[in-house]
Amino acid sequence: MARVNLKRRAEIASAKRARTRAEILKAARLCYTAPAAAPMTVEAVMQKAGLAKGTFYVHFDDLLGLEAELGDTLIQELDERLQPARLAAHHPLTRLATALTILLRHLAGAPAQARLVVRAAATLPEVRDAMRTHLREDLADLRAAGLLALPSVELAAGVVTALCVQALREIGDGQIDDTAVPDFVRAVLRALGCAPNTAAVHAQKAGRNAEVFLQQTAASGRPCS
Repeated sequence: MARVNLKRRAEIASAKRARTRAEILKAARLCYTAPAAAPMTVEAVMQKAGLAKGTFYVHFDDLLGLEAELGDTLIQELDERLQPARLAAHHPLTRLATALTILLRHLAGAPAQARLVVRAAATLPEVRDAMRTHLREDLADLRAAGLLALPSVELAAGVVTALCVQALREIGDGQIDDTAVPDFVRAVLRALGCAPNTAAVHAQKAGRNAEVFLQQTAASGRPCS
């Protein structure tokens, strides 16, 4: 009788489990990124994946857990792709404003995705940390230049993140659209200590940077996320 290789069997089972989980996430992403995403259900996701509904609960506790994981992936991908536009801005206020403008303008065009990011930020602490990684760099530069009115970079990062999540919550709920993005960016800069005129100048520059970024993205045929 052939000896059963338990280690190999476990490896095969683990690989199968990973593939199935990836299929569920891929199907859910297609559902949430559809042009007119409807309220999502486990049934809709699993129908898109071509899998039995019960399989969902082998991999996720509930739909909220799935949403949090999708939001985490979404924010990381978008943050990575906007970095060239952000880093092209030399002034730290313009860099910060550019990143916020691109992020919010993109998600204002995809409210379902905005809701995913809000869910991830509320559920996974590491998502809030990821959102603050590059933000801290810009805030540290602001502090070094004497342009940060708040007493610490961490406090400032918390303020900006909270304001950003609130804006995304309102976008996801349909209360505001991309026309409100410049106002929000100016409000963030004011919260950091900018004078109104200074905030307006950097928000305007950020708007131009965001427009170039979106045009380049469209020309490349590659979506932001």
